[in-house]
Amino acid sequence: MIQPAYKNILAIGAHPDDVEFGCGGILLQEAEKGTRIHILIGSKGESGTNGTVEERVAESQASAKLLGAELSFLELGGDTRIEDSSENAFLIAATVRETRPNLLLCPTSVENQHPDHVSISRLTRKAARLARYGGIEELASQEAHDIDSLLEFAITPRAEPKARPDILIDISDVHQKWLQLMECHASQMQTRRYLELQEARARVWGLQAGFEYAQALYSIDAFIAENISELPGTARVF
Repeated sequence: MIQPAYKNILAIGAHPDDVEFGCGGILLQEAEKGTRIHILIGSKGESGTNGTVEERVAESQASAKLLGAELSFLELGGDTRIEDSSENAFLIAATVRETRPNLLLCPTSVENQHPDHVSISRLTRKAARLARYGGIEELASQEAHDIDSLLEFAITPRAEPKARPDILIDISDVHQKWLQLMECHASQMQTRRYLELQEARARVWGLQAGFEYAQALYSIDAFIAENISELPGTARVF
C-alpha cells in the first residue's frame, strides 16, 4: 500500500487547547509509538473569556509535557486577530521547514466557528505548499520541505465539514489519558463544558464504528492505495 509511515507530526492550532480538543487522543497514540510530535499555536489566548496569557501558556506547556510533544508559539497577530495573509503563511511555512513533518494536522475551515480556526486552516494549507517551493525569498534560509499528507480536525461539532468523517481513529486505549490532556486546560472549563462535549463526540463516533471512543479526521485530498484489497474496512455497525 502506498501510504507513508507518519514518524513526524506537526499539529497546528489557533489557540491553546485547540489541538488537544480536536485530535489529542490521536496524538497520544502516536506519541506512544515513538512518533515525534510538535504542536504549533498561533496565539496565546489573549482575548479569551477565561484565563490569562500566562495561565494559557502554562496550561499548554503542561499538556505538551504530558503528551511528550515539542511546543512552540507563533506571533500571528494575537487571539481574534489572526489574518489570512501572506506574511502569516510564510511564518507557518518556515515552521514546517524547520520541523520537517510528514503529516500536518490543522483545524477545518468551516465558516461557522471561531474565525481564528478558519484563518489557521487556510494559512496551513497555503504554508504546506509554500514550504515546498524552492524560490521564495522569505524562506530562502531554509531547505524546502514537502509533507506527505495534510489532514484536518474539527474542534467543535459545528466545525465538522460533513455528516461523516473521512477517517475514524479508535482512541479507546488512550481515552483516560486524553481526558487528562484536556484537563490541563482547566481555565477553559470555567464557563463551558468542553470536556463533556469532546468526550461525548468521541463516544458517538466510536459507537458508530464499533469502538468505545474515536476521533475524526478529514482529508482534502484523495488517498492512494496500490489496489482495492489494501483498503481498510469502513464503519458500518448501524
